[in-house]
Amino acid sequence: MCIKKINLKLSVFLFTLICLTCGSEFAFATFNEQLAISTKAIALANAVTANPPGVMSLHYNPAGLSLLGEGKILDLGTTMIHLVKKSSFKQAEGFPGFMDTFKDDPLDGTSGTNTNGVMYLPGYNDTIPVLTAPAVGVSFRKKNSPWTFAVGQYAPFAVGLEHGNSDDPARFGGKKVYQQHLIYLSPGASYQINDKLSVGVSVGMGQTAMGANVDMRAPSEILALTKVLGDATKDGFLPILSDSTFTTPWFGGGISPYEQIASFDMNLRSDFAPNYNIGLLWQPKWFFSFGICYQSPIKAHLHGKYKFKYSESWQRLAAWNGKGVNMPWTVLSPPQVAKIFNLPDKAIPEQSGTVFSDIEFPQRVQMGIKISPVRPLRIMFDVSWADWSVVKEDRFVFDQDIQLLQFVKMSGYAGGDDSMVIKRNMKDTIHWSVGAELQLLDWLCLRAGYEKRPSSVQDNLYDLMYALPDLNVYGTGIGMKFKNGLVIDLAASYVVNESYKVGRNGSKNLNYENWTYPVYNPYVGLEYEQETKTYMVSASFRAPIDLMIYYLSKPVQALDKFVFWRHK
Repeated sequence: MCIKKINLKLSVFLFTLICLTCGSEFAFATFNEQLAISTKAIALANAVTANPPGVMSLHYNPAGLSLLGEGKILDLGTTMIHLVKKSSFKQAEGFPGFMDTFKDDPLDGTSGTNTNGVMYLPGYNDTIPVLTAPAVGVSFRKKNSPWTFAVGQYAPFAVGLEHGNSDDPARFGGKKVYQQHLIYLSPGASYQINDKLSVGVSVGMGQTAMGANVDMRAPSEILALTKVLGDATKDGFLPILSDSTFTTPWFGGGISPYEQIASFDMNLRSDFAPNYNIGLLWQPKWFFSFGICYQSPIKAHLHGKYKFKYSESWQRLAAWNGKGVNMPWTVLSPPQVAKIFNLPDKAIPEQSGTVFSDIEFPQRVQMGIKISPVRPLRIMFDVSWADWSVVKEDRFVFDQDIQLLQFVKMSGYAGGDDSMVIKRNMKDTIHWSVGAELQLLDWLCLRAGYEKRPSSVQDNLYDLMYALPDLNVYGTGIGMKFKNGLVIDLAASYVVNESYKVGRNGSKNLNYENWTYPVYNPYVGLEYEQETKTYMVSASFRAPIDLMIYYLSKPVQALDKFVFWRHK
């Protein structure tokens, strides 16, 4: 009886250790708020709460709609984004390897750069390999009316990237990742109480989409042990136990700590997630104004599809779990242990189905002032707070028990066999930005801005899904206003973190060496360094609708003439 108990504990221990590091977290960058909404805001590094940017005041400060002219005004804008994330890995000094056998990680000294950006395209219901952010809005104000009405479409949250090269080491942390929230309809209104004070509100109806694709590996002392024992028993050598109880080779041959064990892919979306913004704009003097805006949280219930694809080594291990016969006078066999603890005992190449998740984009408060030391010069200073601490965990619920999760629970994971739960414990952020406008000529305005954008991710929970560290944002641009009412804004922005490092054993979600922590650590024994750069160019056009229709009709007329000439 004592021998059975000892071997039962040994069996459970081994099964636990095999897959302890095979649980996976899938999350997304969290500091993607209002990076690419308005051309003017990009040039001023988001210092626009007291100097709202046209129809996109719907987002930044709805009270700013009162600054728009009378009549019907159309605002068209778009931003192109080029995100570059370089990931580099090197083996940490003093790291001994695994089981004195596996010492050289093939990722040592390697690096990789994402091949392209990624965004989800509504209607197409799939991703495309570009990052672009359109913004469209229309406003209307009757003559001498205190009311201004508007409706717009824009993306307040958006980020996505793909590591498309097959040898990119970042594929084990996030081969393809995207998250976005598109407000497809945002009606709003402002009311000018007097010539100094305006208030406004907007309501957003949006679609949230998110997805991830990850190649998975689990370097650990434990996987190394399964491989050593598998190699030792591959010829059927069992000096103590019967092969009918523990079939050889043990663990189906075992799994090397550096090999890929699975790949995971999921895509989810929610087609209706509402929010609202409330703003105030106070301009007591020509040289001073104050603005404040509250943006409500956005809560979305997402659903979609997922697929786990398991390696041959993993399938052999699962199949081994179902082999062997338990005799009354022998120790417990793997099938007996699998039955007691509901562990997988069959080799299956993949698992797929439906997945659900609830996510929340945090509430935000932003306020700012505008000061004009002299009439041609306007200086803006903004501060914003985002309630990212509401994000305590990521939770994905699957429609069946997942083999990876069935194993990980043996380490104390309590999320369930069908739920992936990753603790995040994010922190609130406070951004500040400063911008300046110089009215060089009556029709020409020069702009520049800087924003300090801290990360909401704790350093000890950093990973390649939440892959944006603290950032510095530099913006510049020009504004041109013509006598016929046409306004053209152009902007460029550079967003950068030259070097972010995670040392040995520095993050529980990246390279943590303690095998009793049930989380995905694909880079154990490695040090990580990341370089992040984003380049954006943006253009917007605003004019009375009649004038805009006139301009937009010109290319169509030219095309008609060309087709007629070719036909003739």
